[in-house]
Amino acid sequence: MSTATPTPTPSGDGGTDGGTDGGTETSGGDDTDTTTDRETVTDTINYAVPNSADVFNWNPWPPQDNTAGDLWMSELHGLRNVHTTENSYSGTTVPTPHKPDHDEIEIMTWISDYEVEPPYDWRDHHDERSTYWNGDPYDAEARVKHNHVNFFQQGNKFSEGTTFNQEAESQWTLHRWEDKGDVAEQEANPVGRPILESNAGPVDGNPPIHPDFTEPYLERYRDAGTEDESNSITDDLTSDRISLDRMALNGGTDEHLAGSGPYVLESMDDVGSEKVVLHLDEEHPNAEYTNVDKLALYWAEGDRANTLMTEGVLDLSNGAITPGGTMTRDALPDHIQEFTRWLRATGGDMWKLNWHNKHLQNLWVRRALVEAIDWNAVSANGWGEEGSQVLEHDTFMLDSQAERHFSEDFLDNLHTYSRSSNKERATKYMQRAGYSKQGGQWIDRDGNAAEIDLIATSNIPAHIQAGQTIKANLSRWGFGVNLSSQANSTWQSNLKPEGGLNYDSTVFWHGDPYIFQYYHDRGAWWDEALVAGSPTAESPYEADPDDEVDTQNKPIVQQVPNEPGAFEAPEEAGRAPDLDDATEVNLVETVNAIREPGSSEEELQELYRTCAKYYNFYVPHFPFHQYLTGSYGDVRDFDWPDPSGRAFDYERSFGIEDVLVLGGIAQASTDTDFEPPQ
Repeated sequence: MSTATPTPTPSGDGGTDGGTDGGTETSGGDDTDTTTDRETVTDTINYAVPNSADVFNWNPWPPQDNTAGDLWMSELHGLRNVHTTENSYSGTTVPTPHKPDHDEIEIMTWISDYEVEPPYDWRDHHDERSTYWNGDPYDAEARVKHNHVNFFQQGNKFSEGTTFNQEAESQWTLHRWEDKGDVAEQEANPVGRPILESNAGPVDGNPPIHPDFTEPYLERYRDAGTEDESNSITDDLTSDRISLDRMALNGGTDEHLAGSGPYVLESMDDVGSEKVVLHLDEEHPNAEYTNVDKLALYWAEGDRANTLMTEGVLDLSNGAITPGGTMTRDALPDHIQEFTRWLRATGGDMWKLNWHNKHLQNLWVRRALVEAIDWNAVSANGWGEEGSQVLEHDTFMLDSQAERHFSEDFLDNLHTYSRSSNKERATKYMQRAGYSKQGGQWIDRDGNAAEIDLIATSNIPAHIQAGQTIKANLSRWGFGVNLSSQANSTWQSNLKPEGGLNYDSTVFWHGDPYIFQYYHDRGAWWDEALVAGSPTAESPYEADPDDEVDTQNKPIVQQVPNEPGAFEAPEEAGRAPDLDDATEVNLVETVNAIREPGSSEEELQELYRTCAKYYNFYVPHFPFHQYLTGSYGDVRDFDWPDPSGRAFDYERSFGIEDVLVLGGIAQASTDTDFEPPQ
């Protein structure tokens, strides 16, 4: 059984992270005003969501996802630490010195704790105080019905060997499990404790729709006798819209199909073309700590949302206020200021390389290209000054994960590639690769000019700007780069293994919550792992240990140095050089062993170190930076924790704003005094 929160660890504000005993409520004595004794300057906090009232649809199954904003109308599942990605659950306490009535508060989340039973089973325990807006229980039974409809909607009704692996073991306990091989054509899938723990206690996802919606569809799916009947039900499901009108408690259709959490849609009178206004449910456990009575969600995205922020209409947003960022200090009113800033633990970017290119197959060429590029400039030009930070450690992971899983001594001993352009070292490496310069152009031994293609999606301007910097750096040095900006659909198609990986290199996002997601085999275009998929299997998404190479032409069997930081390699080293003081490793077997049950912590650490040493030596791709992000908003009408306060350490989705509001941390001020920005 897990505890309700992670093991307490020191925090920057002198508190501890976690604790299961709840918060200690401190109120002022007879001579001290409380928040209820003083009039606040506002009763509403304003936020923007990329949606509109006329298309909003709580139903998550239609082809066009119009659910944006739903997480503001649902319970916090759990709390993910923005620095470490560790999860905390109901009962988490945080210091709140900015509140006159509470030195600390306890945050209720939908998940109270979890337990795992390797190699198959895990259980989520839900907080029994959770309800839908109309008072019906927001429990494991509702969740199972929602998830079972999702299972059928994905086409699994008549799929051989596919089973629905979850049940409401009790009203408030959800039991789930990996495939156990209990039916024909189903192979057992035992996995290790870390994988089971990552499945337990979710912090995000679609909020379960009220059973009044899911149960009729579930019964229809169960009764379906043919695949055509099942498909017809799916057609009905995906075309069924859950509008705000079907969710409102009063003045709507009175179906109460969705909604949970501390802020309630009370009436359709609160829904307009500009915004929707939710009202605080005084009975909700998180409501007792906040004095903010209303939450207004403005229908706005992109330029419109930015305009509302620069006009001072919005009270809260996510990101860092940087000179080259979306929001700059000059664009904002004085009372809109940055609260806190941190490194995005799961957000960064990489230079993704395809070893089918003959130049990129050469170990010394890859090393030379990394050394020749000014990664500080790539990061700054793509994401703006102060918008990101280049990585300190070359482990394939982002720094937050590397520092969490490896000792300082191990990281210090790894090789570090240059972050600023080191042309002298790059030239030396190219010469060791067997290349020479002719007329300022690098040429291989066969007389072929050294050049590669670099593609970037037009959907992400930062990737294009980063690609332009990579091209400029390499072209001036004599290595040709053909840069092309592609429509997102074209770019995705070129990255898919089914399409033959039609690229040499690309700028690509990078970052996962768990170490085994980095050190994994995965051929999917949307998330790069250490090892790609199989070029011989029926599905290219999972590598085969018997293959010679993965889909990116990287050898499956490699010699990995025994010592961290070892760097020496033969001249003109190819894809699989013969090394001294190294161990031959099957990379697929290695990453698979990380996911299998039975390994001790030390055995897992050795597997992790093997993956890190492989990446550090071969640099198959190059993750180069991690985002700097934060939260900013209204410091005139609201009081916030100190920038280093632990109340800023948690998120649910891609920002901490909903935790600040739905967790009861936001505090309306009783005066309008504030320090203007420097």
